Amino acid sequence: MGENSYIYSHHVFLEDDQVKDVVLPEGVHLEGTTLSFDEGKYDLHVVISLHHDGELHYHFAKNTTVNLVETRTLADNVKLSRTFKVDENAHINIFNENESVNKAAIHFDDQGVVGRDASFHLGYAELSDGSLDANYNFILAGTNANMKLRMAALSKLEEKKHYTVNIEHHAPYTYGIMDNYGVAKDAGSMTIDGIGTIKKGMHKSESHQTNKIMVFDEASRASANPYLYIDDYDVQASHAAGVGRMDENHLYYLQSRGLTKRQAMQLITYGYLKPVIDVVDNPMIKERFEKVLGKVGA
Repeated sequence: MGENSYIYSHHVFLEDDQVKDVVLPEGVHLEGTTLSFDEGKYDLHVVISLHHDGELHYHFAKNTTVNLVETRTLADNVKLSRTFKVDENAHINIFNENESVNKAAIHFDDQGVVGRDASFHLGYAELSDGSLDANYNFILAGTNANMKLRMAALSKLEEKKHYTVNIEHHAPYTYGIMDNYGVAKDAGSMTIDGIGTIKKGMHKSESHQTNKIMVFDEASRASANPYLYIDDYDVQASHAAGVGRMDENHLYYLQSRGLTKRQAMQLITYGYLKPVIDVVDNPMIKERFEKVLGKVGA
């Protein structure tokens, strides 16, 4: 990658088992497949290109503040496994861009643990070409841990995309929310399973989720499935899920205003995914979503 391709001056480019390019600030360390962050404030762009299964481990020390963008490209049948350890009072914001173009399905597996008084905010832009299966699991392990996950996903041209998002509360006074928006069109299929779990004794915790998918045509398939497993009474929990059909009147109206059918469908796709921007309160993640989703509506 060229220097102008990086979002931040500090960056890492990993291709399979090799480090192709790295400029790290003092306090950030890359050892093998582990990126560790000492106490401090950092902006970092991580670029990953995999032709075979790979892994990456993030460790954020206590009192650390990080804005991180990860751009990944996976070849057919490849799996990327990641772990996140967010220590006490760390404030971590990560935006994930999947830019893969694959014929056979790819796989993502994320496992994270969030410590006491820490905040972990994740954005997933899943607008890639090709089928995939993703499993995202996070544990709120410390009192007052805070987790916000937002995803925008697109399935098209007979792609099959399946996402499982799970946030578990293993400490009291924890807060977890997910907002997942998807579009299935041109015979694409999409499934989103949102899971919120509050263990017994984890009082004053909150688990909230929204999972919504729009279907553009009869050949496309979608399923939005919310699951709440609540083992304590003194908590708050909610879910909203829905699968809807595109309003043909919107399509006709846009075409009557001079847009082609393709342009109109692109604009409707953007409009349906845009709510994920509205619920993001981190400036970096909001900006990245706006930039990526703007390409859908172009």
